[in-house]
Amino acid sequence: MKNKKECEIVQDLLVNYADDILNSESKKLVEEHIKDCENCQLELKHIQDDSKEKENKEQIELDYLKKIRIKSKIKSILLAIGIIALIAFIIFLNNFLKINSIMNKADKSLQSNNFYKETTQMLGNNETSVTKEYYKDGKYKSIWMIYSDNGVETKMIEYANSNSDERTYIYETEKKAVIEKGDISEMQNSNIKNVPFVTSRNSLFAKIGTTFVYSIDTDTFDYGKEYYILKNRSENNIWEIWIDKETGLPIREINRGGAKSFFIGTDVVKEVRDSVQSYKYEFDTVTDEDVEVPDLANYTVENKFSI
Repeated sequence: MKNKKECEIVQDLLVNYADDILNSESKKLVEEHIKDCENCQLELKHIQDDSKEKENKEQIELDYLKKIRIKSKIKSILLAIGIIALIAFIIFLNNFLKINSIMNKADKSLQSNNFYKETTQMLGNNETSVTKEYYKDGKYKSIWMIYSDNGVETKMIEYANSNSDERTYIYETEKKAVIEKGDISEMQNSNIKNVPFVTSRNSLFAKIGTTFVYSIDTDTFDYGKEYYILKNRSENNIWEIWIDKETGLPIREINRGGAKSFFIGTDVVKEVRDSVQSYKYEFDTVTDEDVEVPDLANYTVENKFSI
């Protein structure tokens, strides 16, 4: 056993020795001493054990703090995701309610047994297409006309009945009438009251699908009162339709850059412009005479069957 004085000196150095912060001479002194001193060896062991226990506790505390931080981050991320999802759901629900309102109003408007619809589209080359549709008590007439600097030309007049499989086409310039019967005519007749942006107005899935596909804004430009603008997200907003808030019926349909013209005999583009269709509806203005098929005695009549 070493002398007591030397042990006291060494034991004062043991803590720093265990932490490996002694200079080389002091470290050598401690190591030479503890080779033959059991008491100092035991004291060093206690110090080392205490140090390990302290390190373990600190590590446990650090691990616990790390877990808390990780949990906190996860909660923050989940909260952010939840907030984003809630905002997205609120936006979706708001749009769905608007779509539902539009379709319900359109359905209510088209439940009328008496309405007139006019569709206008600029064709280019100083020509404009105008289609006038008359509907009364299941009977239907459509007149397709072309307006130009040369005047108005009636291209075709079409007569149909929503409960029939027969359609009559009259070509005034040729004094010719075509009577078409069959499944295709019946299907076309049943779709007389469709609106451009959706056909299944009473289908929940159609309304949900339409909500996903279309974004909805409002505007008053060039119409005098507020209306909805539905834009097709899947087409990068190049297609849109304006909807009357009161009737749920279309006012205007726009396909951005949808009309192209080419130099004659080439595939070189001459002009790119928006394709625009404008709609006008009137109710309770159609008479029986408007939808009555005329006497075909002065026309060449051709019968066709459509499958």
